[in-house]
Amino acid sequence: MHALATRQAIFLPLGAMLALIAFAFTVPGYHSLSQHLSELGLLPGLPAQAVLLGPSISGCSIIIFSLSLLVQARRFALTAVTSTLFGAAMLSNGLVTTGSPMHGLYGVGIFSVLTPLLFLVELGPQASSRIRWVSCWTSLLGMAYLWMMVTGMDPPDYRGLTQRLALLPAFGWYAFAAIERLKIMPAR
Repeated sequence: MHALATRQAIFLPLGAMLALIAFAFTVPGYHSLSQHLSELGLLPGLPAQAVLLGPSISGCSIIIFSLSLLVQARRFALTAVTSTLFGAAMLSNGLVTTGSPMHGLYGVGIFSVLTPLLFLVELGPQASSRIRWVSCWTSLLGMAYLWMMVTGMDPPDYRGLTQRLALLPAFGWYAFAAIERLKIMPAR
């Protein structure tokens, strides 16, 4: 069961968001380069339902992975906390329309930039060079994107593009972390 909870993180967090990105290209009047994915939720019908599904699936997947880390090995407690916060923020992105402070749970997802680095620390000497590289770059790119947003340097005409570019390592990291965790999991 723990292996399944870990294995699903190889596909679902990033897969659900990639599906939403692909769907957004088909929505008339929506501009993927300049609009955030959450703005699909402001449109009626299928676009609003897609925004409900994509982030909710991704958020639930991240929470399941986080809890499985905690259950499997308490040494991943800090990773599990920050990752669960990110998963909860994503779940709220799906359940609450953009514009509300509950969309993203008041920005608690910001802790996601710590998750890859905490995973490295808690993994310790068992960390492969690949997960070290991926984790460090994921955190650095996440911080750069947040800095651009906070300072207003995220170009308005391309904020949809920058969001999608930042989303790739943020959600893709879970695939690498799950693979790394499966390598060192005790056989049952």
